[in-house]
Amino acid sequence: MIKTINSWRGLAALNVVMFHCGTGIWSAGQSGVVFFFLSSAFLLAMKYPFDSLTARQYGRFFLNRAARIYPLHWLAMALMIIITLTLIGDKVKWGSAILNMLLIQSWFPQHDVRYGINPVVWFLGVLVFCYLFYPLLAYWMRRWRLRHKVLLGFIIAIVVAVILVPLDIPGREIVLNCPLSHLPDFIAGMSVWHLCEMLKQRYPRVGFSTATCLELSALLLIAGFIAVNETTSLLKPWEDDLIWILPEGLLLLVFAFLNGREGAIGRFLSSRPFQWLGDISFEVFILQFVVFQLYNYVLAPLVGHCGYDIYGMRAVLIWPLLFAFCWLANRIFTRPVSRYIKQRINRLPL
Repeated sequence: MIKTINSWRGLAALNVVMFHCGTGIWSAGQSGVVFFFLSSAFLLAMKYPFDSLTARQYGRFFLNRAARIYPLHWLAMALMIIITLTLIGDKVKWGSAILNMLLIQSWFPQHDVRYGINPVVWFLGVLVFCYLFYPLLAYWMRRWRLRHKVLLGFIIAIVVAVILVPLDIPGREIVLNCPLSHLPDFIAGMSVWHLCEMLKQRYPRVGFSTATCLELSALLLIAGFIAVNETTSLLKPWEDDLIWILPEGLLLLVFAFLNGREGAIGRFLSSRPFQWLGDISFEVFILQFVVFQLYNYVLAPLVGHCGYDIYGMRAVLIWPLLFAFCWLANRIFTRPVSRYIKQRINRLPL
């Protein structure tokens, strides 16, 4: 794991949480989701190049990725069902719950099915599809030149854009929750890795001042896109996904390219608190609504809140609960369960 990328994933998760609890910026939350897709594809391309593709390689790859996603997902779903039945006193739509547990709900257009009990699960449904498709993409694209990869992503992005522009917000959500619409994100992330390797060979040395300027430029570009999107309607037709591929891709490229020769910002992001945040970023993303409901119906009544989905200024009280809960989940559940499952997978005759 590249330290700065690990930190950015943690910050992206926080942006999404802030948006969901009513204290963040819409654009920052949307860009955070896109960064997760881009960085996931980037890290896969770095770790799993797939120079050859066999059924054994494919099987091991997907089972290992599933071992990372499904156990924590099932824990979050179980907790949300318990909270729904006990603390909230509501009914569970079991048909929708089963689709969400299998992570195939993102293919269904119904709002209640896509978001289900744990609203962020739509992301995992898309990610599982991308994992299924990734080995084939990696194997095919490794034989293509970079410009051909960029062209493929550009063509898919245009198709998605043409579909999105005439749609209202509910229709746009259906398209962007569909796994197929995020293939440009994955292709872009893989292309960033190949471009990064080319740049490292061409520019093996980068000074501290130059690195700092590159990092600052990447941050200013992101800030510029957010400012334009929040103050004008110029980018609105594509604000949900497509406009963030370029600035987030450049951010990913800059900090990956400078790995081991960071500037001032990169060194700051490489510090231990940011690494800790990056290490629990997956738990923060998946378990956020569990924490929201625990806050609403357990902690909030103690401070004068009546237990409704209202956060506002009191959202600050969510953060200590969120960090403590996700850290415990990472230590006592995610790590040991993932390690155990991977050991079992490695013993399978695949």
